[in-house]
Amino acid sequence: MPGRRIVVIEDEEPIRRGVAQALTFSGYDAVEAADGEIGLSEAQGVGVALVLLDLQLPKIDGMQVLAELRRVQPTLPIIILTARGSEDDRVRGLKLGADDYVVKPFSARELLARVEA
Repeated sequence: MPGRRIVVIEDEEPIRRGVAQALTFSGYDAVEAADGEIGLSEAQGVGVALVLLDLQLPKIDGMQVLAELRRVQPTLPIIILTARGSEDDRVRGLKLGADDYVVKPFSARELLARVEA
């Protein structure tokens, strides 16, 4: 399905799997990555339409992943999914180029609505 490949970069397995399952159920091709290094590599692959990015990741921090993706793929849509909900974190993420910022916990319905938008 062209334009439906979404990379889920999240180190917490239950959250990553739940998001990937919700996306798959909704017709998306979900690719999972458990750390920033793998996630960055997957996000730079062919046919990626969107990245869902946690900030607290092993190997490479989510903010670094975001900055690198913006450097090499400035138009790739990126939604941050994180427990970091302070105003400073949200502002920093959006200023680095995130298209949206979702604070955990979130519902699958809300996330899918943001993905569609």
